[in-house]
This record gives sequence, C-alpha cells and structure tokens, in this order.
Amino acid sequence: MPQLRFPSRLDDLTPEVVTALLAEQHPGALVTGLEVLRSAHRGDGVASTADRVALELEYERDVGLPSRMLLKTVLLHRGLRFGPSAIQLTGKTLRALGSLPFGSRLRPWVFSAIGAYQRRYPHAPDAMYVNEVRFYRSIRPELSIEAPLCFGSIFDEANRSFGVLMEDLTLRGARFPNAMTSVTLEEMQGLMSTLAALHARYWESPWLDSELRWLATPLSGGMAPVFQALGLDLIRNQVETNEYKAALIQPLGKTVDALWEALWKGQRILAEGPQTLLHGDPHIANTYLLPDARGGFLDWQLMMRGRWAHDFTYLVITGLSTEQRRRHDRALLERYLEALLQHGVRSAPSPSEAWLRYRQAAIWGLVIGWLITPTENYGEAITAANIARLVSAVQDLETLAALGREG
Repeated sequence: MPQLRFPSRLDDLTPEVVTALLAEQHPGALVTGLEVLRSAHRGDGVASTADRVALELEYERDVGLPSRMLLKTVLLHRGLRFGPSAIQLTGKTLRALGSLPFGSRLRPWVFSAIGAYQRRYPHAPDAMYVNEVRFYRSIRPELSIEAPLCFGSIFDEANRSFGVLMEDLTLRGARFPNAMTSVTLEEMQGLMSTLAALHARYWESPWLDSELRWLATPLSGGMAPVFQALGLDLIRNQVETNEYKAALIQPLGKTVDALWEALWKGQRILAEGPQTLLHGDPHIANTYLLPDARGGFLDWQLMMRGRWAHDFTYLVITGLSTEQRRRHDRALLERYLEALLQHGVRSAPSPSEAWLRYRQAAIWGLVIGWLITPTENYGEAITAANIARLVSAVQDLETLAALGREG
C-alpha cells in the first residue's frame, strides 16, 4: 500500500491530502477545495472505532467523481494508539504477572488502566483498519452486492495512517439503523439477500486459499491473537465495571469464564465446514437501508473467512426485536438457504443442520460482539439493547447446550 502520512487533526485535512488519497484510483483528480460538512468521532456513540467526516470537494476539472464523499479515518496521533508492539508487550506483561505470587490480584488493575485509557483515546487495533482497507482495495471492486463505493484507501504501516474515502450514502437516501430503531421484515429480507449474494460469491472458492489466503479465520489471524491474549480479561473488566452488563447476563446463570469457554467452542465450529467470505461484524448498526428496502453493509474491519452462520445469526438477532426474531427467524433462514441455491451453491446445509449452526453461532455476538465492546463506543442504551437481544436468543435457542454438539 502507498505511503501517505495522514493528519491526526481535522484542521490539518487539506485538499492536497485528499488528492493524494485519490491518486491511485483516480490519478487525474486534483482537489482544489474542501469543506467539512459534518463529522462523527470515535466513542461519541455514533462512530465506534474510526472517525467519519463528510466532505464537500471541489476539483480543478470534472473527472467524474462526486463532490460529496465520506472519509473514514483515525484522527489520533499514532503515538497514542495501541500498536502491535504495545499489544504484544501487554500480553507478555500479563504472562509475567501469572508467574508472580500476587499476579492474579494485579491483573484487574492492568485492565482497569487499559479501560481508562481506551475511554480517553478510543480506537481499535491496527489489524482492524488494515482489514477494512484490504476489503475496499482487493475485494470491493469484484463485488456486485450493495456496499459503499470506494474512491481511495490507505493503510501505511510505517506511519500507521488509515483512510478510506467512500461514497456518502445519505445522497441515496440511506438510513442507518441500530438496536434502538425498528427494522421491518422486508428490510431484513433485503439485508439477507445481500448477505446470501456475498456468501455465495465465495462459497468454497479456491480464492480463499490463494489470492485471499491472508484472510483471518475464527481461530487465527486478524484480531484472533488479540482476543486470545487479552479478551477474557477485557470482558471481565467490562462486566465488573458496568453493572448493567452484569445484570443483563445474569439470567444465563453462567460466569464470564464459562461464556468465554463456550465462545471458543463456537469458534472451532465456525472454522469448520463450508467456508466463505464473511463480513465478520454484521450487527444491525453496521448496515444501511435504502428507500427501496435493499440493504448493504458497512465497517468491514472484522472481515474473515468462516462458516456462513456467523454472519446470518448476528444480523438476525441484533436486527430484529426479540418478538420479531421468534416469529421470523426460521422463515428468514429458509429464505437465506433458498438464495444460496439460486446463486448456484450446491453444498448449502440442510434445513436441520442450518438450524443447529444458527443456534450455535449466537454466542459470538454476545461475548465478542457486545460484552467486550466499551460502553463509550455506542453508548449504554444501544449496548444494552444488543446484549438484551443476544441474551434472549442464547436462552431461546439453547445455544450453550447446542455447542455441545460440535459435529
């Protein structure tokens, strides 16, 4: 990927920077004017791990590009961000604490400090930003599904610069739902059609083992090392310091450690069977809905390869109210399987196997999707709404019992 030192302050975002970001895909584009129309920042309850800046652009001449675009970036100096070396050091420190007589008593203090730092400087590990840039550079051009168009993207490892310049979806009348807003069955069906088209495109594709071999799996690559090294302690800290999270999971009658163990049973299941390209994090707030009920997906930072049920389950449970899910999840699953067949997938699971995988996959959204997520990313109301939906689903679907059936 090309080198470009991206600014860490919005005031330093200039026409020259945007021109450089456009240069690879649109070498004739010269931006002469730039106006910031609106912005959402990490941890403000709208943007979770990256800043979003709507821009009005002026060009030296017409090059066929829209005047309004959305920039996704991280307006935080690289020295204040947790990089790979900092994560590795934290992991080593924790292992060293484990060998000390009173090390177990010190671990909560370490994660309280991490939590406090993250609240002040919210951001994600670099692996998530790299993943999203790879999607827009290597995969999005090959897709005909509903997803944002991208005009330029970069992750410069030397400077840890991240930027994705994409279409402003509000120009197409898109709305952006979350677990506090209503989604109709027709809209969910539209999202499901997009998801089935994505999965079918890469279902057992040889590209997964060649051009796309860099994709993470449920057990390795991407964020897996971070989750394995720090995840359990981060979730313990989240539940201990957020009373509402502890109260919401109490009906399950399971400790955080037990839920963590169940998560990795689920991850092993998702790493087996027919593999495809997964969005990886398709909770309802990572989608957009168009006026004609079609829907697309945003925020490809956790994209990976794995079993279809990961995406399907997380979308259905977070996108529908508990009452809607109970009424419609079987019909939506049937519709998804039919769509796979229509797209030419010959090894789609049977309805009975698909129902089992759906039940098993619910654990990820609860444990990694929302228990680990700092409240500051989306605010307490949205976070609690997602956890409540996921807890109800884990109970209704008897997910913990289903995870005992790994075959």
